[in-house]
Amino acid sequence: MKLDDWSEAQIRFWKRVYTEVDSEKALIHDSVNLAHVYQTVSSTPAKIEAAKKEVHDSLMKIYNLNAGRASIDSSRLSLGEQVLFEILDANEDPRAYQFAADMDRIRAQIGQRDRLENAFSISKRYLPRMEEMFIEEGVPPELTRLPFVESGFVSQARSKVGATGIWQFMPQTAAKDLRVTASIDERYDPLKSTRAAAKFLMSNYKILKSWPLAVMAYHHGAGLVLKAMKALKTDDPITVIRTFKDSNFQFASRNYLFEFLAMLDVNASKELFFKDVPEAMALPEFITVSFPRKTDMKTILSHYKLSESLTRVLNPHFLEPIWLGRAKIPAHYPIRITGITLEEFRKNEYPKTQ
Repeated sequence: MKLDDWSEAQIRFWKRVYTEVDSEKALIHDSVNLAHVYQTVSSTPAKIEAAKKEVHDSLMKIYNLNAGRASIDSSRLSLGEQVLFEILDANEDPRAYQFAADMDRIRAQIGQRDRLENAFSISKRYLPRMEEMFIEEGVPPELTRLPFVESGFVSQARSKVGATGIWQFMPQTAAKDLRVTASIDERYDPLKSTRAAAKFLMSNYKILKSWPLAVMAYHHGAGLVLKAMKALKTDDPITVIRTFKDSNFQFASRNYLFEFLAMLDVNASKELFFKDVPEAMALPEFITVSFPRKTDMKTILSHYKLSESLTRVLNPHFLEPIWLGRAKIPAHYPIRITGITLEEFRKNEYPKTQ
């Protein structure tokens, strides 16, 4: 995939978001050309809205001062307006400032540096096994870095539309490969959901014949990407991003691939951007067991003298009904436990089940 200057500028913007700006700050920028960053402000809603209005008013003033002229008269601009003039690459066309002043184009992006530092810490628990799974499924291992973009590797992440876990699966997408019930939701399990993500990405690749397009489709579906390819008669991701028009293909969709490519660049040089990242607690050594009949979690913990907190860490997909005893673990369903060897487990009788 060949990147042009515009694409490189988009990637540089996201690298700045990931490495320079914490979540307490926001970049006020143009949503079409991310090279045009107007201000850095506090990420509180009031500060963001005030900054967006200020940028809008200043851009409109530049336009109104020069409306009807063939080019911008920079000598008539105030110091603040001169700064905006330079940010917009000293564009001589007055209409460019009217277009840029559209409130739909003036956007705020909250910084992600602190979130990403936390993600690098957590990811050390899982990435080696995740890479193995992707290789086993025939998927490039570098695609295991998508959760940095999706969720910051927070296993309990849940979006406002119901996407869940480090891979942010929607229930209907997860249904093919993951159990999603009122008591067990495997989207919350980083390892189980990684296998499903690898299968989903491979499915996208088989349809679209391109890994960059498969990554794009992870966000908004292979059907929409295929629709764009057919409409534009191209398989070039950058052409699709720049020219495809659809109500379902908005800012987040257009920037998803750039966010991922920026993340790959940051990951490749993370020692330069993130020094002394603290180590998250490593996953304890565990064994995987199951029981022939449906089983109560409290009975298991008591019978084998297991730590509930560590068992929760190992089984994040078990929901509160399991832990509170309102639901039982299904027969033959695998459970990860620690603090006991497989030999010790086998020497004990199973707890009473029903």
